[in-house]
Amino acid sequence: MKTKNKVLALAEIAIVLCSMFLVALPGIAAAATEIYEAGPLDVFGNANEDDIIDMRDTTYIKLAIFGKKPKTKLADANYDGKVSMLDVGQTKLIILGKEKELTYVDIYGEAETVNKPIKRMVNTGWIGPRVIRNLGARDTLVALGSDSISKEPTFYPVMSKLPIVGTMNGGDLDYEAILGLKPDVVMTNMEATWNIKPELKSELKEKLKSIPIICLNMRQTETLSENVRTLGYIIDRKDEAEELAEWVEGYLFNIFISRTEGLLEDEKPQFYFERDINPYQAIASGSSYSQAVIWGGGRNILDEIIGPDDPGYVSYNYVDPEWVMEQNPEIIFIQSRGLGYKSDDPSKYAAIRKKLMDRPELAKVDAVKNGRVYCSEVTLMAGPSNIISTAYMAKLLHPGLFEDLDPEAMHQEYIDKFCYVDFDVYEHGVFFYPPPEEW
Repeated sequence: MKTKNKVLALAEIAIVLCSMFLVALPGIAAAATEIYEAGPLDVFGNANEDDIIDMRDTTYIKLAIFGKKPKTKLADANYDGKVSMLDVGQTKLIILGKEKELTYVDIYGEAETVNKPIKRMVNTGWIGPRVIRNLGARDTLVALGSDSISKEPTFYPVMSKLPIVGTMNGGDLDYEAILGLKPDVVMTNMEATWNIKPELKSELKEKLKSIPIICLNMRQTETLSENVRTLGYIIDRKDEAEELAEWVEGYLFNIFISRTEGLLEDEKPQFYFERDINPYQAIASGSSYSQAVIWGGGRNILDEIIGPDDPGYVSYNYVDPEWVMEQNPEIIFIQSRGLGYKSDDPSKYAAIRKKLMDRPELAKVDAVKNGRVYCSEVTLMAGPSNIISTAYMAKLLHPGLFEDLDPEAMHQEYIDKFCYVDFDVYEHGVFFYPPPEEW
């Protein structure tokens, strides 16, 4: 059974949170300012293009009408093609949460309108349903797209019982079942820039008839906060969305990136990241899985052969075992699945780790010689929880740089604040193997 001094862990979390927000750390604060500026809230009514709709937007629209400010795209709050006093009225309704319709910009860069309020949602995404729960809107869900959540009844005691209707990318979407549920909206699994296809969206609109669809980027952590804020306006969870967005931004930009961006290349340990189900199917740097390691201060050996312009940059790529040997990574990560919140027994990951370390061709690789081979649970590695993966990676790669960070305490904080479930990560689950106490 896991043991941990929870009081100490909470104290460490408090220290980290202070470093996120206090101006007493000018170096970190300055670095974070250079790195990150919140993207605009892509909701029509956000006339001044900041990250909130408030009375400053009504003032901006009035000034735009009289030619004192540019007529921004989002100033057309009621989306009728012109900026007028009607947009002031619509913006006031949005501020009060009383609007009957809301128009926003989706992952395709296209304007979409939903009817409000949303009380019934079919969500076919992988990360989308998790974010809906993060925002306290679990009760709006009437069906899911895949069985990934239904396989985790301990962590999703309510959502795991919802019916499954299939996914668009999976080719098994049951339109008849969706229509029978009479949802107000359908949130899709087109939730990352690498898996959006215009023809899929067109097919959805045609077959779902008058039901609005929501396509927002829920997987890519670096742009998640602005999409979460947009979703908060759509489902009337603005305050909850702001809290989650600030949590993600605070850790990602003010803690992880601000501390690792100044590292020299030779100060970043070289890593190789492999998929558990296929030997030598490696994960490139554009994937959210590898990004967690990069934000934590690592350097991917695949960068030598796969750059941002390569289609494989956001995905998996088979590599030659001999090439891996030549690169001689200092650390090897294995993207692992099957445990997480579902099991307390790490033996499956221990076996996966041993199988890789027993490959004769890797015997002389530094990561294997030094026992620096780790299994990382896949369910944490996208959306908001990818911040937790980053914490494990950062602590492992640069323990001195992240001395004040406790990944397990941070994980527990995420669950307690945003998951609406009673789960103790100190006592249950397998998320990283070997665990931090054995590093």
